[in-house]
Amino acid sequence: MFLKAIIPSARAIQPARAFSTSATSLAQKQFIVVARDYTDPDALNRRLNVRSKHLVGAAELKKTGALHLGGALLTDHSESGKMIGSVMIFNAESEREVAEIIERDEYVTGKVWEHYQILPFRQASF
Repeated sequence: MFLKAIIPSARAIQPARAFSTSATSLAQKQFIVVARDYTDPDALNRRLNVRSKHLVGAAELKKTGALHLGGALLTDHSESGKMIGSVMIFNAESEREVAEIIERDEYVTGKVWEHYQILPFRQASF
């Protein structure tokens, strides 16, 4: 089962101008993943039920270097703010590799994420 992924074609993304992030090229590419949760009444409960397994998997990906960072999307920063999705930055050879990682995640198999988008990304060095 594949979750509905939104992967833009390379032609659809045209940068306004090219820029360099470092003197040397990165060994792997970087990708931002924006995942949105289901919105049914039980969605938050499903998220909370598999969250600990999801975080264990994320920690393993962090150790291997595949996951740079990740966190929850919130409705807002108030005390009553709810988790409604996730944002992650991955290091990988291809969008397909990232999609395969996402498809194995507890939030996919546990029906937490309804859809996700994978976007090419390049971290700037300052």
